[in-house]
Amino acid sequence: MPNMIRSSMALPVALVALLAAPQPFAQSQSDSVAKLKDVHGNVLVSKESGLASGGEALRLTKGTRVITTANADVIVAYDDGCEVKLKENERFEVDTGRPCAALIAQVQPILVEGASAAVSGVVGGFALLPGIGGAAVGIEIIQGGRHTQKVSPS
Repeated sequence: MPNMIRSSMALPVALVALLAAPQPFAQSQSDSVAKLKDVHGNVLVSKESGLASGGEALRLTKGTRVITTANADVIVAYDDGCEVKLKENERFEVDTGRPCAALIAQVQPILVEGASAAVSGVVGGFALLPGIGGAAVGIEIIQGGRHTQKVSPS
């Protein structure tokens, strides 16, 4: 009998917990400025509160980032009629107060093109060089520097 009572209480308790859980992407209509349209594939939306899957007609507020994955595309349809199309592997941050052409220009790729491309940077005083060829050059520079150093005093 006690197991029967526990199992009959499980569903109502789960429903209450679900309703009480914070919903990071639940936004009031007055704050939203755009919505997702023509969602194909895996589209993600991101805010400070987290990352979630973006579905058709999801309302978006300023600062929301929209990300498309491989084989995905979407249109961010602003309430004023501007439409920003994202192709696969692109990102866009919802903004306001800018002309439509400026918003469209904000779309950025999320992947570096080409298999041997790499992000440039500096680590410990050494520049990161692109591709395998760049790594070989970097190793040669380091080894070349070692050959010119004296190991013991003469």
